[in-house]
Amino acid sequence: MSGSTAAQDSAKQATAKSAEAAERSRRNWAWTGAGYGFFVIGLVGLVLPVMPTTIFWIAAAACFAKSCPAMQQRIFAWPGVGPSVEAYLLHGVVEPRSKRAAMLGMMLATVIMIMLSDSAVVNGIGSGLILLGALYVITRPSSIPSS
Repeated sequence: MSGSTAAQDSAKQATAKSAEAAERSRRNWAWTGAGYGFFVIGLVGLVLPVMPTTIFWIAAAACFAKSCPAMQQRIFAWPGVGPSVEAYLLHGVVEPRSKRAAMLGMMLATVIMIMLSDSAVVNGIGSGLILLGALYVITRPSSIPSS
């Protein structure tokens, strides 16, 4: 291999590494931006009783896991909501109290949907999707498994 060929190969490798780093940086910014977006929506849920917090902070912590682990740890440390977020993300656990609240919310949503919609198709599809969500929540473990 001649000196100019080696230099060209080296330049191509440097360009490829630079492009990979730029792509990684863009992805990191996207994950971080999404994480902060979900976090802010969850903050709104802390003051508005009709807005959930935990589900948005679960999404935020999952985004931060890919971009900013320190922010994920801050969410986990947040009093009240943090331990539930951590238990779900790390162990798939939904606490019994949260399961009851989710079931109540889904039942209320189903009743409101049926009362407001005259369409049997809309009610059937909506009820089916809510039922799938309920089955998912019910089948999650209720406590962290012992090691």
